[in-house]
Amino acid sequence: MTTTNSALTTGSPSLGAMARIEARRVARNPFFLLATAVSVGFTVSFLVTATDEKPPGDLLSWTVIPAFFIGLTSLIVMARQTRSTESAAEAMNAAPGTEGRRTLALAVACLVPAAAGLLAVVVQVVGVAAKSVAPQEWWFGTLPDVQVWAILVALGPVACLGGGLLGVLVGRWLRFPGAAAVVVVALVVLDMLSQYPAEETTHPIWRMPAPWAGWQSGTSGDGTATMYGGNAIFYLVYVLCLCAAAVIAAVWHDRLSRTTQLRTLLAATVVVGLIGLSLAMTTGTTQNRISDPVPWKVEQTS
Repeated sequence: MTTTNSALTTGSPSLGAMARIEARRVARNPFFLLATAVSVGFTVSFLVTATDEKPPGDLLSWTVIPAFFIGLTSLIVMARQTRSTESAAEAMNAAPGTEGRRTLALAVACLVPAAAGLLAVVVQVVGVAAKSVAPQEWWFGTLPDVQVWAILVALGPVACLGGGLLGVLVGRWLRFPGAAAVVVVALVVLDMLSQYPAEETTHPIWRMPAPWAGWQSGTSGDGTATMYGGNAIFYLVYVLCLCAAAVIAAVWHDRLSRTTQLRTLLAATVVVGLIGLSLAMTTGTTQNRISDPVPWKVEQTS
């Protein structure tokens, strides 16, 4: 018995081992699995119904599917998992590692939602490459590939990663019933409101402080689609900094982890994030661009 207690107090598992345990819990969560299946399923259905006469389009707006289903579900799942991890630790009276370390393990486990978001984006990219797109999807010829990939990564896998990390943050700091659901609703409302400036050709960049800022409108009733202004590469830097800040803020809940190094890291993350946001808003194209009408979509709505 003495040996067992000693192992619990001095031989705590490594961060990698703790992270693998938490990652398996996420990967086996039925709500997360359902959200991933729905996200990939929607994407596949769009691709299957496309034909040579009616090719798939609006690829850059499809990222809303994994961001909504996987990202928001992961927020709730990780918030619940964070609280359950602490409840188990309190019951044991000998938790593996410090609270800060357990928080880092939960943060690493958020790579599972990120991988699910990446899967959804890969499916749509491969599918669109196989089906081709309408010639009017002009940004694939005029927008640099690195900008296209930055949009897909920022609004797909990084959004899913951010949803999970925000869930860890909520689980650490907010204890009232339904906290995760309240944050989900607030996040959706914030992102919806942030998109209003995107429709104004003079101020599309003011949507970009949002943690999920759309870059393409999707095809409208007249067959055209709008590409919103901004620099997607620096926007990707900005949202990655938001993810890093969520991890640091969650770790900050542990008083023993509030070291000078953590304060420095938080300050550096904020500075880099603000620089990234500023450059995203001030470099690249600052005006909206509208594509030519896609003929079959005009016929469909007429």
